[in-house]
Amino acid sequence: MSWRFFVCGISLAIAGCAAENEPATPETVLATVGGESITALDLHRYEQALPDHLHSKKEGVAARSENLQTLVAKELMLREAYKRGLDQLPGLAHTLSDMVNKRLAEELSREWIDARLKVTEEELRAAYEEHLLGWEIWPAHILSATEEDAWAIIRQLEAGANFSELARQHSLADDADKGGNLGAFFDQAGAVPSLRDGTFHLEEGQVSEPIRTIDGYEVVKVLKKRRIPFEKLRADIAEQVGQRKWAQRRQVVIDSLKEVRGLSYYRDRVHAVLAALHGRVLDQPHAALIEYEEGGIDIGAAVRGLRSLKKGALPPDSTAAVLAIERWILPDSLLALEARMQGRHQWPAMVSWAEGQKQSLLVSQLRLDVVAGKVSVTEAEVQDYYEQHLETYRSLPGVIEMTEVLVNTRAEAEDILARTHSGERLATLAQRHSVRPSMKLVGGHSFADSGRVTIESLYQSPYRTFFGDSNSKDVGVLQGPMEVQEKYSVFRLDQPYGMALLPFKQVQRPIRVKIRKRREGALFDAFLDSLRQAYSGEVHISQEALTRYKTAF
Repeated sequence: MSWRFFVCGISLAIAGCAAENEPATPETVLATVGGESITALDLHRYEQALPDHLHSKKEGVAARSENLQTLVAKELMLREAYKRGLDQLPGLAHTLSDMVNKRLAEELSREWIDARLKVTEEELRAAYEEHLLGWEIWPAHILSATEEDAWAIIRQLEAGANFSELARQHSLADDADKGGNLGAFFDQAGAVPSLRDGTFHLEEGQVSEPIRTIDGYEVVKVLKKRRIPFEKLRADIAEQVGQRKWAQRRQVVIDSLKEVRGLSYYRDRVHAVLAALHGRVLDQPHAALIEYEEGGIDIGAAVRGLRSLKKGALPPDSTAAVLAIERWILPDSLLALEARMQGRHQWPAMVSWAEGQKQSLLVSQLRLDVVAGKVSVTEAEVQDYYEQHLETYRSLPGVIEMTEVLVNTRAEAEDILARTHSGERLATLAQRHSVRPSMKLVGGHSFADSGRVTIESLYQSPYRTFFGDSNSKDVGVLQGPMEVQEKYSVFRLDQPYGMALLPFKQVQRPIRVKIRKRREGALFDAFLDSLRQAYSGEVHISQEALTRYKTAF
C-alpha cells in the first residue's frame, strides 16, 4: 500500500464520519414512501400537534421511530385512497369545500368583526344601571283567581290590612299558610317576565299592582331588596355587552355584503330543503335557493348546513328554515365569498390547511371503505360483555335512606341535637318540629312526616355531597347542624348504601358500539399490515437521519 493510497483512505473515512455527525435540518429526509419524502419538519409538526394522551410511552429515538411509522402508515393509506379513487367522491368534495368556506368565513369574521370590537368601562357601568342589573328581591305574594279579587286585596292593604294575614285567608297558592313568603331572594333571571317587570322597580315594603301569571293574578310585596355590587358582576356584564356589540357589528357587516352582492331568493324551494332534512331523496341538490353576484346557496348546501348546526332540533316548517338559513348559513356564505374574492383561499397557510383536511377526510373514508358492513355484534355478545364487566357499570348512586329534622335557625337545630343526645327520638322530634312537610318538594327526594327521607339517584343533593356515593361508616351517627335550603338540618343515615348497577337496557347500545369499534379497529390494523407488505419495496426509513433528528430543532 502506498502512502498516497493510505492518506486517501483516511480522508474518505473522515468525510463519512462528518456526514453522519452533521446536524440535521428541518429539510432532512427521514423516510420516503413511493417517492414522497417525510422530513424532520413533518415529524416535528406531527409531534407538536399530538395530544398528551397519544404520546408514545417510549423515549428518545424509539419514540420518534414510532411516530415516524405513524406518518409512514398515513402516506400508505393516502396512496391506497387515491388508488381506490376516493378523492373523486362527490360527498368528500362537498365536505372539504364546506370546511374551507367555514374556515375562510371565520378568519374574515375575526378580522372584520372580532378585532374591531371595543367595550369601555363606561359602557359596562351604563349597562349595570340602565338594566337594573344585580338587584335581588325577597318577595311575598297573594294569588287570586281574578283581577277583581287582586284589586280587592290591594284596597284592603291600602286600608291597613296585614299582608301575611290576607295571604293566609285569601291566597290560592300552596304557601298561603306561610303568609305568602317565598323564603328566599330572587334575581331577575329567576323570575318570569311579567313578575320581573312588575316587581323589581319596587322598593322594600311596596306592593305591586295585579300581575297576570299562568296561575292567576298575583299581588307581590317586596319584603327585602339588595343589590350585588358592580365589581362582582363585571365579568358577566362584559360578556353580555360584548356579545350584544358583536351581534350588532356582525349584522352591519352582513347587511353591507348583502347590499353589494344583490340577493335573489327562491323561497318556493325551501320545501325541498325540509323534505331532504326529514329523509326524502333530494332531486335537485344544485338548484339555487339564494343567488347573488359571484355566488349563492343551493338546496344541497342548505341541507348540509342545517344538518351541521348544533343549535337544536331541525326547523319544523319553511318559515323556521328560512330564518335558520338567514341567521347561520347565509352570513358564512357571504363572508367566505368575500374571502375568496380577496384570494385568501390561495394563501399558503390556507392551502396547507386545506390539504391537511383533505388527507384526514381521505384516511377516514378509506377506513369506512375497509370496515363498512364487515362487522356485526349479536345481542348475546352484548349481554355476555355486560355480565363479564358488571363492576364497570356500577356508576348509578344507590338510594339514601335517612331521618331528618329541618328547622329555621341554627339555634333550633342545636336544641334538636341536644335533645336527641339526651335520649329523645329523632323521628318524634321531626314530627313535632320539622318544617320540611310545609316546603315545596325537591326533585329526587321524598319526605315523610316522620322525618324519613329517601334520596334517589341524584348527584346534586346536599346530603349525597355530605355522605358520598357510597357510605356505611356513618350509619346511625347523628349529624348536623348543616345548612340546607337556607334552613338547618339535623340528620342520621339509617342504612348503608353503595353504587347501584346500571340497567342493561341503559348501557346496551354503548356496549354494542364499543365491541363493534374494537373489531373494526382490529380489522383495519390487519388491513394496514397488508398495506405495509404490499408497499414494502417503496418504503425507505433512514435510521441514521432519525438519530440526528433532534439537532434540527
